[in-house]
Amino acid sequence: MNRLPRRRLGNFFSGHRLLGCLPGRSLAALLPALLLAACTGTTEPQATARLGLVNAGGAELRTITPGLTSSDVSQPVNGAVDMEVLPGGSQLMVAFRDHIELRNASLGSASTLSTPVGVTPCYVRLRASSARDRFAALSDCGSGAAEQLVVYRSDGSLAFFATLPPPTPSSSDLSRFAVTADQAVWLARPATGGGSELIRTDATGVKVVTNPPLSAVVYDLAMLGSVLYAATDSGVRQVNLADATLSQSVALPGAANRLYGSDRLLGAWLSGAGSQALTIWDGTRSGAAAFPNDLRDLTFAPDGNAYALTGSTLTRLDTVLGLNQGNWQATDVATGLNDARAVTWLTAP
Repeated sequence: MNRLPRRRLGNFFSGHRLLGCLPGRSLAALLPALLLAACTGTTEPQATARLGLVNAGGAELRTITPGLTSSDVSQPVNGAVDMEVLPGGSQLMVAFRDHIELRNASLGSASTLSTPVGVTPCYVRLRASSARDRFAALSDCGSGAAEQLVVYRSDGSLAFFATLPPPTPSSSDLSRFAVTADQAVWLARPATGGGSELIRTDATGVKVVTNPPLSAVVYDLAMLGSVLYAATDSGVRQVNLADATLSQSVALPGAANRLYGSDRLLGAWLSGAGSQALTIWDGTRSGAAAFPNDLRDLTFAPDGNAYALTGSTLTRLDTVLGLNQGNWQATDVATGLNDARAVTWLTAP
């Protein structure tokens, strides 16, 4: 497997980023020499982020704290498929094949969330809104069974659930979804006869909002702040939530089939034989951050770094220097992972 390139550690002073050395920023407390050091790429103390992982093909939950591994924990489990951090970073929502749990950042104090009557839990994916106030889990039992979405609030209470209309895709990889700022869930999947259909569901019901289907193939959906984007065969394009159309302008050129969103950044990647660079975009600037051939997940942490997960390696990418100077300073913070599946940031211990 191709390894992501190693570079120097990111630039910090007392845990704060020097945001690209931009003129006019109030940095009166910093000496000119420190400003020079930040702009020339020398190393200052780095703020610590803690990461949570689904590892070992779903048989292990694990935390990784770069530079402070003595506090990390490993918890054997059965059938974990995905995880997302709750607001504040001190709790996790973890999706297992047959249930969903809330756990603390040390992976203990597990509590199982209630499964709604009428839902058969066969969870394959978990997604959070940009504000992390809603969490949607997709249940896909296969064999022609209808897919179902279960949406929880950040306190673990049920917001709503929905059974999606047929036809059901033959693979859960063909159903991708995002939780929008209005607390709805938008889902993209192949349409019968070609193209794609978009489905919108909220507490009031389920609606196929593309009729006729979109001619573009939509592979994935993700939020950048309050804006929904689609990864298509013609580039990353904005979704107009009012009429379910795709913007004619391309936000990011080139085909992509995986999107990773947050409140401030969007990651796009094309997997498969023609895999391309992981591109990170802030709505204005973008850059090729890394060239993985096995990207499993990506999380944008509050420390200004992105953490890219392959089956065997977790790599830190400096998004501040990357977008400002093209220097992503890719650094492996964990190697030797075993079929890792998901990653999210946590509050440092």
